[in-house]
Amino acid sequence: MIRHHAPKGAGADHIEIASILSTRTKQGMVEIHLNGESTQCDITKAREVRDMLQGAIEAAITDTILYQFMKEKVGITEEERLAQILMDFRELRQGSKSVVYPS
Repeated sequence: MIRHHAPKGAGADHIEIASILSTRTKQGMVEIHLNGESTQCDITKAREVRDMLQGAIEAAITDTILYQFMKEKVGITEEERLAQILMDFRELRQGSKSVVYPS
C-alpha cells in the first residue's frame, strides 16, 4: 500500500490517497479519504478523477490569470463585473451553463 498525504491547511483539512488491492477481485484500486469520508475507485475511475482534477486545476489557473488581467490591464475594478466576466468566460470555455453549473 502506498499512501500520499496532502498538507493540512491546503483547502481541505485532511486528504489521504492510497493504493490498495481488492480482497474480492484481487485488482489494484485507489482509496481516497477526504475529511473523514472515504471511497474506493477502480483504476479506470481513478484516472477519470485524476483527469477531472487536472482540468479543474488548469481552469483555476486560467481564472486567476483572467481576473488579474481584467483588473490590472483592462482596469475593471467592480467585483460584480469581474465575477460576471469570469462566469461568461467559464461558459465559453466549458460549453454551456449546464456544464458550468451542473444540477
